[in-house]
Amino acid sequence: MFDDKKMEELIKKAAADPEWRAVYDALMKWSQEASMLGWSVEEMASVCMMGYAVGQEPSLQEMMKNMSKINKLGLDIVDK
Repeated sequence: MFDDKKMEELIKKAAADPEWRAVYDALMKWSQEASMLGWSVEEMASVCMMGYAVGQEPSLQEMMKNMSKINKLGLDIVDK
């Protein structure tokens, strides 16, 4: 499951690019928090894969923004 070579590559990228470093640090911090709260690896992977998919598709990004606005208003999203 843990790939030392891949981690070394990621650490090198993070050292060379401040934006990479910020994302790397955030993922490390929040994955540790999730682990301590009892999240499974599968649950963490599902969230990350969803985030990746949304990041690749502008229409999904817009949909997620709209869903967040609706949620902040205290409304439920109902699918009929």
